[in-house]
Amino acid sequence: MTRRGMTLIELMVGLTITGTVLAAGYGALGSMVDHRAAAEARTDALARSAAQRRTLLDWLEGARLTVDQDGPQFRGLDGVAGAEPDDELTFLTTASTPLGAAESVVRLYVDRDTLTPERGLTAELWTLRSLLRSRVEIEPRVTGLELRYATRMLGRSEWLPSWISSTVLPAGVEITLDAAEPDTLPPLLQLPIVAPIGGGR
Repeated sequence: MTRRGMTLIELMVGLTITGTVLAAGYGALGSMVDHRAAAEARTDALARSAAQRRTLLDWLEGARLTVDQDGPQFRGLDGVAGAEPDDELTFLTTASTPLGAAESVVRLYVDRDTLTPERGLTAELWTLRSLLRSRVEIEPRVTGLELRYATRMLGRSEWLPSWISSTVLPAGVEITLDAAEPDTLPPLLQLPIVAPIGGGR
């Protein structure tokens, strides 16, 4: 006697197997979406930290002195705030800045003021011949800033902790960023940033 159709048990077994396969497929799809989102987040963080490094390098490589007697000095101060390095650097640059001027003064420092919207590594920018002024938050997780200045004067190369001059630029600047938790900084920002300065000594 031939039988047509399926019994209820066969139908239930078939539906169970189908449901298991669909659940496994959905789980795999969800895992792929999560991995893709994590990869995109890592790529975005890498691109952002590379742009931050490039901005700092451009500004420093564009450092210049002015012939104006009252013009800005290249002013690198060595400081400490508690246990954190708290250096500060002010210089004139010909590199492009958010102000869009041909020349801008850049002040790099760590903003710890709770009354300002910026946090961490901050750049204060202004132009020499106008009232344009701006502050840019570069990396909010930075809690300490250490700067060193390369010189080749007196026939030997060495690194100095500070540099203040209106007539001589250093040969280069090294920036090291600190964070309360070092692993919170992107890997590219954990590495020292070394910028050569054209015409420096």
